[in-house]
Amino acid sequence: MTHLKKGIAAALSLTMVLGLTACQSAQGNAAGTEGALKETQGQAAETENKDSARAVKAENVMEKHASGDDASGEKVELTFWARASSADNNQTITMDEFNASQDRIHVTVECYGDNYEEVLKLACNSGEVPDIFEISGLSDVKSYIDAGLAYPMDEYLTEELKAEFNPSAFTKYAYDGQVYAIPHMTRYIRVYYNRDLFEKAGLDPDNFPTTLEGMYDAAKAITEAGNGEFYGFGLPIKSGSTWERNIDDIAILSGLTGPYGFDYTTGKFDFSKQKPIIEYFAKMYEDGIMMPGSESIDIEVLRANFIANKVGMYFDGNWMVNGYNNEIEGGDVTNWDTALVPVFEGTERAKDYLMLESGHCISSSSEHPAEAFEAISYLLHNVYSAPARKDASKVAPSLSLIDKDNAEINASPEVQKLKGIKGLSMDTENLSSFTVTPHSALTLEGDSRDTVYPLLIIQGSSMDMDAELDKLSETYNSALENAVSEGLLEEKDLKPEGFDYYTR
Repeated sequence: MTHLKKGIAAALSLTMVLGLTACQSAQGNAAGTEGALKETQGQAAETENKDSARAVKAENVMEKHASGDDASGEKVELTFWARASSADNNQTITMDEFNASQDRIHVTVECYGDNYEEVLKLACNSGEVPDIFEISGLSDVKSYIDAGLAYPMDEYLTEELKAEFNPSAFTKYAYDGQVYAIPHMTRYIRVYYNRDLFEKAGLDPDNFPTTLEGMYDAAKAITEAGNGEFYGFGLPIKSGSTWERNIDDIAILSGLTGPYGFDYTTGKFDFSKQKPIIEYFAKMYEDGIMMPGSESIDIEVLRANFIANKVGMYFDGNWMVNGYNNEIEGGDVTNWDTALVPVFEGTERAKDYLMLESGHCISSSSEHPAEAFEAISYLLHNVYSAPARKDASKVAPSLSLIDKDNAEINASPEVQKLKGIKGLSMDTENLSSFTVTPHSALTLEGDSRDTVYPLLIIQGSSMDMDAELDKLSETYNSALENAVSEGLLEEKDLKPEGFDYYTR
């Protein structure tokens, strides 16, 4: 692995000189990684001997592990590649604790930051990857499997271990009936609101509105009380993730669509079903309830204004509870809180939107897959508690897929003192993920919703919203047909039998 690392470093330097970009958008990264891996597969087909040698090596590794012949008594050395930019991150801290907890296995974590995708791509092209490597989307996993680089975890997933996790843990990175990674990060959306601004508007900060109509009225009251100094609602129209955080989340909670307007009951994209939610935010914009300049601000600017007491409420991810309490200057001073995202009056509340991120694969070339899984299991069980054990000031809520860990950590007096923990912990049993998110596999020939939705919010009253949404659906469904024909998506995953937004 040392020689591989040196070779990759040299290749990476050359790549940088040639001006290739290492840090791209999430979709671009996935496409780039997949393209590189397809290239790897093509090269492997041309060099049959090398490919056969790899297959023999993988078979020997599995036989060696199964027979227990690798028990030499020497400490097993594993290499773990992470996306983090700094060595002072939760994964490294947790692996350091794992190393100190026993004397059989030692894990070295190597962090590559913005260069991670490029480094991993080069490693894949060489046919060798570290014992443990971090991945993001399912498309990545499929590519690694097809290239013969990922090792399934099923033999280590005992019924006792699986019972500890939320069932969604074993669907995100499952392929062909086998599990290749388990996410260690959960993402879900909450409303972040300023308690002081609620009081200034004559509202009760202990009773956040449970309907969108009530939230609109509260935002209007805050804007009127602000008289130009602060506003009721913030929508960072410039950020592409805005629509997933705001419109998708409401649509999913309302049983209308899944992410990006995809309807799992029909197996097609139908953005028209999100129209009432778009109109809701368009009215906020038109009525001056949103912070001025919303059309040109991104999420970071909005967060800064929220902490500066300029915005009454906005939608953001659960990770910002830790961000505001521990990382962002002023977050521990501003009087803020969190609440559940409301739905329209009279709407039955469906399952909440759980997003799963950052899994860890075991390399098929690793000579110690069992030890690699042991390290991954330790990470999954301790990544939200190890940092606080190292530094008591790093108290943070647990966002794990292990319900018991979440309950224990989040019930501790230290975590209960954190701002926003009440809303963060509410209704978590209602969270559920989608096994397949089709939009991530598409190549569009036309405008994306990240282009269309801002226009509908800003110019909604002057546009034919129905026509624009129908056109958007056509663009995405055309790309969907292409993705299915190319084998990137399977029909059975697009319209799951018996699917229901309320029981999924």
